[in-house]
Amino acid sequence: MTIFFPFSATIRYEESFFISICPEADIICKGITIEEAIENLKKEVEKFLGEELSQGFSKIIFY
Repeated sequence: MTIFFPFSATIRYEESFFISICPEADIICKGITIEEAIENLKKEVEKFLGEELSQGFSKIIFY
C-alpha cells in the first residue's frame, strides 16, 4: 500500500544564501546553493515524518 503526503516547498534567496520552506511541516532550511537548500529540506522532512508519524514507511519519494 502506498500513502502519499503532499508537501510543498518554496525557495527564496536572502543575503547570500537560499532558504527552503515547507509550510505543511513548519520546516525552514538554508543552503549556499539551491540544490543544497532543497537537499537540506528533504532531510528535515524525512526526519519530521520519521518522528511524527508511525513507522510504516518503506520509502519516501520526492517529486
